[in-house]
Amino acid sequence: MKKIKAIFNYIKKLSKENVGVFVLEIIVFIFIIFSFVYLLRSRNVSDIEKRELDNKTSSLVNFLDDIVDSNSKQIDKYIIFALDYNYNTNSKNTMTTDELLSFIKDYFVIDITKEDINNVGITEDMVSRNIVYDSNKDSFTIKEIKKSANAIANEKVVFYVREKIVKVNKKKYKLTYRRYVIENPYDILNYYIDNNSENESFDITPIRNYLMGSSKISTLKDAINPNDIPKFGKKDKKIKVTYIVEDDKIKISKIK
Repeated sequence: MKKIKAIFNYIKKLSKENVGVFVLEIIVFIFIIFSFVYLLRSRNVSDIEKRELDNKTSSLVNFLDDIVDSNSKQIDKYIIFALDYNYNTNSKNTMTTDELLSFIKDYFVIDITKEDINNVGITEDMVSRNIVYDSNKDSFTIKEIKKSANAIANEKVVFYVREKIVKVNKKKYKLTYRRYVIENPYDILNYYIDNNSENESFDITPIRNYLMGSSKISTLKDAINPNDIPKFGKKDKKIKVTYIVEDDKIKISKIK
């Protein structure tokens, strides 16, 4: 606004000196105003865009910790992300190198080759996640470990709640998430039991199934309304994710 005011004052000064220049400057001024308004409108995020972004990114957000909590400078974190996602979302715990390459390129803006994946081997982070490599099948497997109800009750659950969307251009969006940590997942169950009513009842089945070890954590996260998470979760740090829209696909280009 200061720049626009400065331009207006400049035009006013010229009008006293030269009428022709004044007319020309008025045209330029109008053009600047329209450009400014167009820029503001083009960066507004509609409700439809918000819904589409949330729908297309919600499954990815469930596994942001695989990237956020990693200190690795290698691509092993993307392999872990892909295996974790595929296991929890598609109940498939093994992926070939070709499948991993396709997944990573579909969901991340990253320069990566099949050779890059093969050269990673098994890192310390992958070992900690029970990931093994089969050279005969050229595949990676995240081994399923059956957890007891007691172990699940003592394992924290992390949610990411989207707080802000900034539209950089037609193909780039920056989303800010607030991370919430639930130290005791039974707090989720207790919240909904305490707040359920005859008029508005929440289906607690997915929560109970997770706590009993009969469903995966993605089932729990997908069942929870993001608006409820601050009521039983502890507020943690903010995470900013930049998404790029390419060929009707939305990809993560940056996480910080």
